[in-house]
Amino acid sequence: MATSDNRLLDGIIEQADKRAQKNIEEAQASAKAILAEAQSRIEAQNALLARELEQKLKLIALRLETNKASARRKAILTEVDARYQAVMDRVVELIDAKRVLAHLPQWIAEATLGLDLREAKVASSRKAAVTEEHLKSAAALIKAATGGEVTLHLDPKPLTGLGVVVSSMDETVSFNNQVEIRLRRFDRIIRTLIQEHA
Repeated sequence: MATSDNRLLDGIIEQADKRAQKNIEEAQASAKAILAEAQSRIEAQNALLARELEQKLKLIALRLETNKASARRKAILTEVDARYQAVMDRVVELIDAKRVLAHLPQWIAEATLGLDLREAKVASSRKAAVTEEHLKSAAALIKAATGGEVTLHLDPKPLTGLGVVVSSMDETVSFNNQVEIRLRRFDRIIRTLIQEHA
């Protein structure tokens, strides 16, 4: 009986060993699969982080280039502004009453034609005052250009700046042809020229 009990016991122990071995192998296989899956997830996460990092670096590089370009534009604009101011200061130095007086008839004619008036009054500064001669010359220029007759009057109110302001007799419309305003009309052209040579 003892032998049969031993065999039974040996069989149970053997089966238990086999089951234990199988459980160990299954646990090892499961652990291996879990480790492989974890490794795969780590690699996928690392790849995702690497892509995100690359995108962030590209964005930073793009921002850096944008900031550099913006700084260059600001520097160019600052230089253009400084050169523009230097040019305008020099122009203002060169424009004196004597130079302006020579152009008054053309400026009066231009303003009168711009307003399309047959009768107008002309204001000027005391430094470069419009005379009856200037009015006659302007009227002659208008007649030569359009064939039309105009009547121009001196406006007794003086201007502070050099140049002229031509107004309708009731002062409802006017055309400012003072030096400062004329220079502003050429502002874009002057700035463009300065930018091209900056």
